Amino acid sequence: MSKYIWKCENCGEEFAAENPTECLKCGHDDITIKGETGGPPIPWKKILIAVVVIIVILLLRQCSGGGDEGTKVGEVTTYQTKIEKHDNYFEITGVDMGKTGLYVINSSSGNKIYSEGNEFYPCEDGDFIIKWEEQENVIIEGNKKVKNFKLASDPHENACEEQLDIVDIDVRSSDCRYTIMTNMDDDPNLEISLNKNKGYQKGKLVWELSEINGATHFYVRLKGSNQIEKKRIPSCKVPIAVEAPKAAVVVASFELYTNDIKNNRTQFTDLISKYNADIDYKGQQMQLMDFIMQIRTDVKNNGDAFLGSLKLTQNNVFYNSDNTKITKLKITQ
Repeated sequence: MSKYIWKCENCGEEFAAENPTECLKCGHDDITIKGETGGPPIPWKKILIAVVVIIVILLLRQCSGGGDEGTKVGEVTTYQTKIEKHDNYFEITGVDMGKTGLYVINSSSGNKIYSEGNEFYPCEDGDFIIKWEEQENVIIEGNKKVKNFKLASDPHENACEEQLDIVDIDVRSSDCRYTIMTNMDDDPNLEISLNKNKGYQKGKLVWELSEINGATHFYVRLKGSNQIEKKRIPSCKVPIAVEAPKAAVVVASFELYTNDIKNNRTQFTDLISKYNADIDYKGQQMQLMDFIMQIRTDVKNNGDAFLGSLKLTQNNVFYNSDNTKITKLKITQ
């Protein structure tokens, strides 16, 4: 049955229907036919949804169009690795090598293998593991291992040489001093920079926080080589200096300890051990736990009454220049 265009004489509403008995808007029965609809109503809502879906799909394809750009969802970029084997190397595509810091190691030896861009040249047959610079906003999916790779021709001329590798970056928490550790620390050609293209310094493996100045990576190379290794600089904040306990508190803790060295030892050692202070006792410099052991020996030899002769005065509690560290305690008799 054809649908018609109806008009309500009461409210003026026009609507399409087959055989209505009243106005769909106001409910009045004074309705008249104006003509046929000419076909079913157009489902604009469904069409709009379909258009939006198509646009989203096109945008996602555009983000991953080159294969190496990855798919971006919010702040996270996802890469899908693909591996293609050749005579003496394998190629890894689908990943931005510069942004991810991707590299490959021999699964047996753990050694990094020689690479040129996204081409990796093993020295021997075997299995290989794909690794990359761990980042919260980067996800790598797909193949993460290259299994049963066999050389069909001679290895690349550089494939069997040891490859420069940044093993680790140690950060001293007290002052955020960075120490770079490589597998070629003693090589006279080793150079380090905070910029990939300039500023390399020979053998500079230790960096102060003030030198970092907002840089995000360390770059390491051997002079004259086009192989550059990079590693993200770990975040670090110098702890806020806290003043060490007052001399009176230290003296009170020591007296509490000498009153009962068995039950009151922990409160004294907990107070002092964090500062790694020297103990001057009987004219000898010793560490805290050596002092504790010496006290136990002296008590065995001289009895508990010996403890009453030990004295620590406030003048014999020594600090560093800003009073954030106890540097020495001088115990007298």
